[in-house]
Amino acid sequence: MTNNTKLPSETFCLLPWVHLSTRPDGSMRVCCTANASSVGPTNDKEHGGQVGILKTDDGKPNNLNVSDFETAWNSTYMKNVRTQMLNGEVPPSCVKCFKEEAAGHRSKRQWETHYWSQRVDVERLVADTNEDGSVPPQLAYIDLRFGTKCQLACVMCSPHDSSGWIKDYKAIFPEVENASLKTTMQWKDKGSYNGSSYNWHKQNPVFWEQFYEQMPHMQQIYFAGGESLIIEEHYEILEEAIRQGIAKDLELRYNSNGVEWRDDLFDLWKEFKLVRFHYSVDSIHEMNDYIRYPSEWKRTEEVFHILDKETSDNVEVTVACAVQALNVYYLPDFIKWKLEQGFTKINMWPFGAGGINYHFVYHPPHLNVKVLPEWFKAECRKKYEEFYPWWETNWEKSIPSWHRGKVDYETWRNASYGIERLEGMLSFMESEDWSIRLPETREFLDLCDKQRGLNFADVFPEMKDIFNEL
Repeated sequence: MTNNTKLPSETFCLLPWVHLSTRPDGSMRVCCTANASSVGPTNDKEHGGQVGILKTDDGKPNNLNVSDFETAWNSTYMKNVRTQMLNGEVPPSCVKCFKEEAAGHRSKRQWETHYWSQRVDVERLVADTNEDGSVPPQLAYIDLRFGTKCQLACVMCSPHDSSGWIKDYKAIFPEVENASLKTTMQWKDKGSYNGSSYNWHKQNPVFWEQFYEQMPHMQQIYFAGGESLIIEEHYEILEEAIRQGIAKDLELRYNSNGVEWRDDLFDLWKEFKLVRFHYSVDSIHEMNDYIRYPSEWKRTEEVFHILDKETSDNVEVTVACAVQALNVYYLPDFIKWKLEQGFTKINMWPFGAGGINYHFVYHPPHLNVKVLPEWFKAECRKKYEEFYPWWETNWEKSIPSWHRGKVDYETWRNASYGIERLEGMLSFMESEDWSIRLPETREFLDLCDKQRGLNFADVFPEMKDIFNEL
């Protein structure tokens, strides 16, 4: 399909026709950004909840502990999403994308639909859709999350997604006083779960039968976590794909902290059509260590160079940045640092962004960029506007060496993943005022600092006045 593929409606997204996303606990979603968390300034039901989780007809989560993804594929929930999109309606699970688009930011819906419309026959998929929204099982792309096993306890994460958070959670949660913050931090398994991993992938043989039946027809597998590179089932899938002789036609995508991996990982990657590795780094130096606690910048920087120099030609590396209240002001510093390192592979994709790809933190909502007070949002915009002239002067640093001389300034300047994307990010930040959540933000950071022996104001000095008015 070409980039000019005509879509059936203004609210259409290809993902419900080609994709399913798993959660670490075995539940399934339309996609990884389907609204399973707050998208508003309060915790009321209007602004999120569990609306993005696939449900069975009796209203229970369609969980891989007890179900299978072929059943989920044509569940009433998924059928409704497809019919709503074909009718030009916005499914409740998809509110995030449309809020971002309304603010001038390019959403996951837009870029995933653009990407997959070049790889699948959109017209056929729509034609094969029955009146009730059911379609033949045809997974081209699956997002796999095998539990919560992880070495880190990132400040925007939780025990829902990281076993590394459990110790701190058990210490912090009993001390929470703010009612809204307490609601946000609720965890159904508190106190009873030892934190090593959810075990749906070890308990449901039907999943593996269906997965390996579908795998020869898949174009892409996306691994996230927890931390996929320390979970054995991830390696078993790679080895099975190689054994079946289908690896050469299969793309792999990762979101990974890159802290550690099995010694033979890079050799396994060589067998696949393409590996797109999204290295999860959110800032530089001690700021990244604070956000991605308890990472160490020395190791983070070392992994940058390993990924850039030691991976094979079929491996593309970009930076997956979780944009949030703590790092949005400092993102220009991060981009500048990275472009000055002389990386080649890491600055290759996406074109024009210096290899920086990002998504917004919605959960916890008290770390969303919209919580920042208006005066600090203005400071952020000022900093970006001061950064753009440097980037424009040094624009060629964003271009891989083999493209230099072939790409002119105007092409770079108009690239959707460069300055245009940063402007969309600022517009999204400015589109709503969630500062009513600032008391939650302050209490949460204070409790984290107390537990972890850190000091927010020392690490982010430009932000220390944000809470003065509370």
